[in-house]
Amino acid sequence: MQTHRAALGDVVYRRCRYVVEENLRVEAAGQHLLAGDLRAFGQQMYASHAGLRDDYQVSCRELDVLVAAAQQAPGVFGARMMGGGFGGCTINLVAPDQVEQFIAHQTAAYQQQLGLPLETYTATIVSGVDTLELVALH
Repeated sequence: MQTHRAALGDVVYRRCRYVVEENLRVEAAGQHLLAGDLRAFGQQMYASHAGLRDDYQVSCRELDVLVAAAQQAPGVFGARMMGGGFGGCTINLVAPDQVEQFIAHQTAAYQQQLGLPLETYTATIVSGVDTLELVALH
């Protein structure tokens, strides 16, 4: 890919780089899940969001605020935008005993930084892993 960087131009190069790096992240994330390493899996989620924000350029301020706030919240393993970009939701991997505090934390951060209400949706993963909570924020 580096060989053709100049021919691709900056935007196309960064988007291609994101795709290649995302494929590597997905493979690594799968290995982290098999090993039961949720912290490492979560770091792949954060890296994925950074790539979507910086290289693919499909995030927006609202999603970036939520992911940045999630990185400061206790009990959060990882967060990233989901969906087609330019709005939508974040998906957050949260320890079950921290979900209520996480939602309160995110709601306050979103209100403080953007002056907007926050909608939340919670799903529980129970088959094959320890019980975890996924929280989508919109």
